[in-house]
Amino acid sequence: MNDTTVGYLENVRQDFESSPFWKFAGLQTQKLEEGDVELYLPYRPEYDNVRGTIHGGMYMSILDTTMGMLCRSLGTSDVMTIQMATQFLKPVIQEAVYSKASVINRSRSTALVEGKLFNENDEMVAHCTATFKLK
Repeated sequence: MNDTTVGYLENVRQDFESSPFWKFAGLQTQKLEEGDVELYLPYRPEYDNVRGTIHGGMYMSILDTTMGMLCRSLGTSDVMTIQMATQFLKPVIQEAVYSKASVINRSRSTALVEGKLFNENDEMVAHCTATFKLK
């Protein structure tokens, strides 16, 4: 990785980590490399829904953020989620989660991205695909 790429990725990290949502949610960057992003979300009781499991909106938020950061890591200065489809595979009860993303297909103006969310036992608890507008 060259110095330009390292500097760019540090700017991406700062953009995300300084956002109000990032701070509110308590997200943590585990890995940020060109085309390789992993985020971590420590458990907080405030994430629980009425069933005592982490709310699906938190699943979707961490996945959307991970996939957006992945798109930015590829050198895109601005990204916007166009659509996102999520499959909830397993509930998470009082556990931290982590997420990973990968690009399925990319054109000049859009990217189709896959996101996966895992519990502390490395079991996939949600899977999604999303289309991002790239600028």
